[in-house]
Amino acid sequence: MPPRKKPGSGSKKSNPNHQQSEPSKFGIQHFFDRHTQNSQNPKFKPPIVKKPDSRSTEPGKSVSEHREDGTGSNLGVVDRKPGNLGVENEGVVGGSGVGPGVVEMVGVEKEGSLENTPNGKVVRNGDVDEMDVSPEISKAVSAKRFKFSPGMLIKQSQDEGGDEVTWRISPVNERLNAKFKQLPGVMRVLADSSRLNSMTIQKCSLDKDSDASTGKLEKWLSSPPLKALENSLILSDQTSLRNANSEHGRTDCGNDKDKSGAGKSQSPFQTPPSLSYCNNKPAEGVNSNGVSDQHETRQHKKALLDLLDQVGDVLSVDELECDGVKKIIPHGLDGEICTGSDTAVELTEAKRKPSSLCFLVLEVSEKRPLSSTGTQFPVKVLRLLNEQSGEEQAVHLYDEWFCSVIEPGDTVQVIGEFDEQGKCDVNRDKNFLIVHADILMSGTRVAGSYNCTRRAVLDERLKCNEHSIAALIGTLLHQIFQAGLIHENPTKEYLEGYARIVLQKNFESLYACEANDADTHKTLIEAIPKMLNWILLFRDSKGSRTPSVDFGTNDGLKKVKISEVVDIEEVAWAPKYGLKGIIDASLRVKFESSAGENFEKIMPLEFKTGKATTGQTAMEHNAQVMLYTLLMSDRYDESVDSGFLYYLHTDQTQGVVVRRSDLVGLIMRRNELADSILKATTTQRLPPMLKNPNMCKSCRHLNVCTVYHKAQGGNADGSGLGSLFDSLVGHLTSSHYAFLKKWDRLIDLEAKELQDAKRDIWSSRCSNSGRSTSCLSPIFLETSVKKASLAKISQGNKFVYCFLRQKSPLLDGQKDEGESASVKDATCSLRSGDYVILSTEPGHLIVSSGVIMEICPSYVSVSFSKRLRLPRSSPSAAGKDLCQEVWRIDKDEIIASFAVMRFNIVQLFLQYEWNSHLRRMIVDLEAPRFDNGCLFTQDPAVSYIRSEETLNDDQRKAILKILAAKDYALILGMPGTGKTSTMVHAVKAFLMRGSTILLTSYTNSAIDNLLIKLKVQDIDFIRIGRYEAVHEEVRGHCITATDMNSIKDIKLRVDAVKVVAVTCLGINSPLLANKRFDVCIMDEAGQTTLPVALGPLMFASKFVLVGDHYQLPPLVQSVEARENGMGQSLFCRLSEAHPQAISALQSQYRMCSAIMELSNALIYGNRLRCGSLDIENAKLKYTSSIRVSSWLQEVLNPDRQVIFINTDLLPALEVKDCKTVNNPVEAHIVSEVTDKLVARGIQGEDIGIITPYNSQADLIRHCISTSVEIHTIDKYQGRDKDCILVSFVRSSKNPRNCNSSLLGDWHRINVALTRAKKKLVMVGSCRTLSNVPLLKLLLEKVEEKSGVLDVSSNDINYKVELRRCSKIL
Repeated sequence: MPPRKKPGSGSKKSNPNHQQSEPSKFGIQHFFDRHTQNSQNPKFKPPIVKKPDSRSTEPGKSVSEHREDGTGSNLGVVDRKPGNLGVENEGVVGGSGVGPGVVEMVGVEKEGSLENTPNGKVVRNGDVDEMDVSPEISKAVSAKRFKFSPGMLIKQSQDEGGDEVTWRISPVNERLNAKFKQLPGVMRVLADSSRLNSMTIQKCSLDKDSDASTGKLEKWLSSPPLKALENSLILSDQTSLRNANSEHGRTDCGNDKDKSGAGKSQSPFQTPPSLSYCNNKPAEGVNSNGVSDQHETRQHKKALLDLLDQVGDVLSVDELECDGVKKIIPHGLDGEICTGSDTAVELTEAKRKPSSLCFLVLEVSEKRPLSSTGTQFPVKVLRLLNEQSGEEQAVHLYDEWFCSVIEPGDTVQVIGEFDEQGKCDVNRDKNFLIVHADILMSGTRVAGSYNCTRRAVLDERLKCNEHSIAALIGTLLHQIFQAGLIHENPTKEYLEGYARIVLQKNFESLYACEANDADTHKTLIEAIPKMLNWILLFRDSKGSRTPSVDFGTNDGLKKVKISEVVDIEEVAWAPKYGLKGIIDASLRVKFESSAGENFEKIMPLEFKTGKATTGQTAMEHNAQVMLYTLLMSDRYDESVDSGFLYYLHTDQTQGVVVRRSDLVGLIMRRNELADSILKATTTQRLPPMLKNPNMCKSCRHLNVCTVYHKAQGGNADGSGLGSLFDSLVGHLTSSHYAFLKKWDRLIDLEAKELQDAKRDIWSSRCSNSGRSTSCLSPIFLETSVKKASLAKISQGNKFVYCFLRQKSPLLDGQKDEGESASVKDATCSLRSGDYVILSTEPGHLIVSSGVIMEICPSYVSVSFSKRLRLPRSSPSAAGKDLCQEVWRIDKDEIIASFAVMRFNIVQLFLQYEWNSHLRRMIVDLEAPRFDNGCLFTQDPAVSYIRSEETLNDDQRKAILKILAAKDYALILGMPGTGKTSTMVHAVKAFLMRGSTILLTSYTNSAIDNLLIKLKVQDIDFIRIGRYEAVHEEVRGHCITATDMNSIKDIKLRVDAVKVVAVTCLGINSPLLANKRFDVCIMDEAGQTTLPVALGPLMFASKFVLVGDHYQLPPLVQSVEARENGMGQSLFCRLSEAHPQAISALQSQYRMCSAIMELSNALIYGNRLRCGSLDIENAKLKYTSSIRVSSWLQEVLNPDRQVIFINTDLLPALEVKDCKTVNNPVEAHIVSEVTDKLVARGIQGEDIGIITPYNSQADLIRHCISTSVEIHTIDKYQGRDKDCILVSFVRSSKNPRNCNSSLLGDWHRINVALTRAKKKLVMVGSCRTLSNVPLLKLLLEKVEEKSGVLDVSSNDINYKVELRRCSKIL
């Protein structure tokens, strides 16, 4: 709800100076204009608010603030509407009344604001539109401590009633709740006096005639004293962390004058400076020195401190609960201090500190202490909690930083030093504050966000299939230019030859742009002379030919020469600054000063091929280079204070000098953008629309932007587009918006899980994550094959490096028998074709990203796009440094897939014919149509299906239903029922009709299995996908493997082939940009999430979903997303809505009757049947006979096709190690049975071992010397073996307390029971598993067939002591 007004406070008026839309005001050009104006005023100083003029401060009249130039400014008052809060409670702040003309700002809500740190607008009660101003305080008050609670808004009444202010905990604070719930007890920080004393927000009066505005900034007192107290956070009997002693005395916090002099110009990237305040007497509760009177506010201390009481263990440290002991392991983070004048940024060498510089914001308050001249200057005070040490510290934000919008619960990173009292000042002269540093923003995104924040956020959240010839030509020119830079002796002939190479490599993209390859080649050739001349001039020139570059007014012309091209297309991550980027070229450059002195430094080069070289575009380019200097400073650990911009169109080179003021503005902009992206991720609310019809109509996001605006409750007036807005969204209903908002939220919840995992790659908190199955660490570059590994290979022009894997610890008493004792290929989840990130260990310096080519027990080979080189290595020592380094590789979770998913969802609501059709089918759930009248014998497809003898009745009916479908059909393929064979015949039938077919699935393996069978049938097809990820038998059908010499050749090939295969997430391939199909057939539809499945469906007129929603559903990491519907596939949604669309395959050709009866009784309701007598009676056949113990004789008996080995009579309890669980005795039993199966002649390739837990799978791998497949149940879906062994693992002394979500999922149990063909051996504890309802039924069913075998210590003599699973990993 909007803030409440005090009765009688005056009528509500809108501010005539307030404009709803001024797009140019927020762009870089706005800052450039102000920069020009200020440069004309050499005595520009920070604005100072003057004493009130009695003639202009009558009650009820608005008060305007004046800057020194006489112009009014607006103090960021942000819209806040009830719908934006996202929570139910509100807070009220109170205070005593004061005289007229006094205005108080207590807090500013960030949500829903396009400009988080705008110019100030000071408003008086009665002169404000309540929709424009919030929070609103019309009376100066002594600031009270606000009581914060995670995820809530807290109410506190004012002393005398009046207006209302709302403070809100950031969505980031969900982390607090999660941490809070993990501990059985919450530790309390004891004494009130250890906190920061209450911050008094003083009264402000304005007087434009005051002489105080001409005075310089004086020193003033900072926050009130903090009483020293050492508090202890006791975390366990063994471990405790203590807060460091901190004491705040009277600290000198005056703002120093800029060192460059009064005549310096202001940065064009500078965020508008905050307004200063003054008054002619102290506020109530403040003494003459500006120090708060503690007596009045002492009673409020406890309320604010409840935050720590509720989240005592919010410390972000590794918590390892092993054997009941909780261990706290803090990690350090390198910090770098950035100081310097406005003429150049000096990045000093990092000071190694034992504690991290990452903090949790506990409290945000504003102070306006008095200087000796009586002026007031605003300071924003952040009370912070060091999440690793537990120490409380404070940051004071001055000058422009005062405008930073920060909420309690946010995470911040401080680049700077704290004094002995635990305080750090961040102002225009020193130190930086990075908000949400774990959100890495690209320099390009930050620089391009000034025009429209909403567009920048949509760019980050959506990935659409756009193909621009201008952008493509720019990419090709970059590649040619970079090739010339790194070539030892580039010539025109060499560059022209390379142009032909890059053109051929990009034929697919040119095809998508419908470009002419001859015209494109001509454009490239015409640009080569300029690029070659630049390289020869700047890199190879000598003597008097050394070029000069203009670095601006203060620095002027400088002679430069490139001494080394350190890297090209350098991918840089700087978590310290919350930035990332791809630098066109990293150069080491020699400078010759005017005095004749030479010096050398490293700097970035940005190469621009567009025609726009001036105005706002040029300012964005400068911003990119400045942000890249930060990336390089962090990456190379040296000062980088300048860079190059080379404009190909004008053949001009510009020097860019980094100024402190520029970086302050850009980092603040980065912080605001990160905050907007976080809000979009956590609340699904975007920044406001720009309301500029000219810019909006030309925006690539126009359609989706308006859909989101309407879904979030917006209207035509709020969009600024008038009737155009209604025409774009008028076809949508409230149910459509509800569907969009639901799935947008679910995708964000799931994305958060993987984003958190990815952040750990560069976080110091992940030093122990080498145990992760998606990581290999430590690994070492193979020195003996160094020369071979550094050689370029032909396929894909990649560089392949071989890394040795560390040998695993052996089981106690186990002998090293070569490869069998080393780490198995399946120890981790990494596989060939996976994207990975390579970094150093320890230190986590990310060096490059690549693709796994091969992974073996002893080594892993990774393909990179360029040679590896450590950033700080010299060319001569590069190879040696690589070989001496300890490495790690982490799976690179493709966060971009979520951008594709969001785009797929919003596409449903666009106003196009096929989008509308899909919307009716999927959102509105209209019934699908079938044309059964078309199934006449004259149709060759129908005739073929009816006459095909290899099809059973179920398969024949299913294909006929597919052929009759007008909208879609669903094929329920139960285990072993021949789904793949059915799809092959369906494809042949459609081809007989002349239809074009898109084959798709979530995984590459499912597609390739189908294509291999199509290949046997001599059916031609195109396989789209990464060459490394495609099965070798079908790689010859990839476009990259064929001899294509022109775009025309590609077009002829694509048009001629009727069948195209691609994964669901690969659907945005340029080869499909101009392609539509008659039908889309999707395999594994029951395992594919709805947003992912939508992508391929957009390309076809009707679709067929093939799957089994009785087996494993889509893999969803987020529990909340899964519980709220993301685990429901599109196949499941449609089958539940329209069962008549389903055609079931019930004749199975996998399991013998004894095994089939289990899933039939538990899952399928006796609908499954054996396809033949041979399948029904299938048994294992041994080729040799060996003597075994009696219990093994029973287990191996081929007539007992289903057997359960009960371990209740054994000491076979599960072992919990940290967050893992395994069962060594079960692993031993499985090993014994496997060895005897092999000894009796069963091939290892016919045996499979499955278990619900990764740790148990790893343990079994170390127990078994035979080569058999060992996986989790989830990884085994779609696979089968003659004999399957299942280890259930769970066995407890207190079975009722043993809860397992994995074993409780009936989908997973169904998969486990349906993998075996001829024999199923299960191992587990009947007593424990009987507490799971489905497993109790399973055991009863097995007992009916006398299939339970009890084993005792007399049968199994297990004495081998195994190490902890965590040590094996």
